[in-house]
Amino acid sequence: MTNSRRWTDGATSVHKPWFWPPVMWLPGCIKKNNRATAVACNTTGAEPPLRNPNNSIGATTWSIASAILCIAMALLVLPVVAQKSSEFPGSTEDHVAAKGWWPTKATKPDNAYAGAATCGKCHAEEYSSQANTAMAKAALRLSDSKQVAEPPSGRFESGPYSYRLVASSDGWSLEVASGGHAVSSRVLWAFGAGLHGTSYLLDGPGGLYEAQMSSFSATHTLDMTPGHKTALEGSLEKAVGNRLSTRDAARCFACHTTASSVGGGLNPEKAVPGVHCEACHGPGLEHSKAAEDHANAKPIKTIFNPAYLTPSGSIDFCGACHRTLIDVALNPGSSGLSSIRFQPYRIEKSRCWERTEDARLTCTACHDPHEPLVRDAAVYDQKCLGCHNSRHEETLRPSTLRSAVAPPMCPKATANCVSCHMPKYYLPEMHSQFTDHMIRIVRPGQMYPN
Repeated sequence: MTNSRRWTDGATSVHKPWFWPPVMWLPGCIKKNNRATAVACNTTGAEPPLRNPNNSIGATTWSIASAILCIAMALLVLPVVAQKSSEFPGSTEDHVAAKGWWPTKATKPDNAYAGAATCGKCHAEEYSSQANTAMAKAALRLSDSKQVAEPPSGRFESGPYSYRLVASSDGWSLEVASGGHAVSSRVLWAFGAGLHGTSYLLDGPGGLYEAQMSSFSATHTLDMTPGHKTALEGSLEKAVGNRLSTRDAARCFACHTTASSVGGGLNPEKAVPGVHCEACHGPGLEHSKAAEDHANAKPIKTIFNPAYLTPSGSIDFCGACHRTLIDVALNPGSSGLSSIRFQPYRIEKSRCWERTEDARLTCTACHDPHEPLVRDAAVYDQKCLGCHNSRHEETLRPSTLRSAVAPPMCPKATANCVSCHMPKYYLPEMHSQFTDHMIRIVRPGQMYPN
């Protein structure tokens, strides 16, 4: 992966690391046409008045003054860079380790959370509609839910073992049988909104286990949980599923529940099922108190608003659970057709994103996280035509485009764009189709581009 980008300013061309913060670029500290410039130090972009080249004292004084000014500017912006470091492209682990809030972060105490209902007092519309999204239904605690339906029927046969879900007075259990013997493990959680499938977390010896089998919506059957392998003949207890490390369990809960990890540790008992307001905006108690305090004119400073992220930061923000480009690059097992499930990664692989990093290509440009997912392909045409239309002069927005090249019009059609340029692929382990978010011209017979 390339670790630098070329930045140009007139006749000057310099290489900078991919994470180089733009505010730290001080062209006043480099030479341009043999004249010192001060673009970063002079907001007008005008060059400083020239000194008499024959006046060596004046030239020396000017050089020293410029150097001091550059150093002062660098020291001033360093704290800003530290606060906004999470906006630069990176892995989710890097973002979480940076200063400030990021999804899946677990450093805040549980008493810092206000609860979604509190958010709804001021944000009633968002609170009401978000409750109907798949994210809000991403998890179900089976032990205390009064709305748990009967478990999926049928059996899953794998090697010498037979699996089935059984209803009991206190919830569900996973029964594993082989050779006339059987063991049961209590199902504590169901993860997944059921759009494609649902996986189950079990109460097992020494911790939490991810069940060997999952249920799949398209086929209404039980089958192997993605990422698992057929259990070898031996202990029934080991055939139940895979024991989760504390790190893996925290990761699962962080992306399916709210406030599951607090004070640096996992606490599933206090987790709120589903992804709600504070999973994305951070703990909101301080914010709600500030909003109620009419004397406080700036309650927005007490909550995180991802709307202010850069386009790259915005995609990585969603990638905290849906996986970023770098997350996939660091995990070779995430490549291949399975990567179609990682939409931020696929977006960042798109040629249009690589050329522009346009804000109109971010996840939230097409999908409102407070609203249920729109599945009518035609609805997205207006998003595509916002860039790809005949009135190119209106599509060029220097504030959002890194490239001044106008995107071409599609010569085939101006409707149902995603049906051609974002095709669906069948993912065998999920028994379902997924839309590929790598936007491109798809050639006949072309293999899935990794």
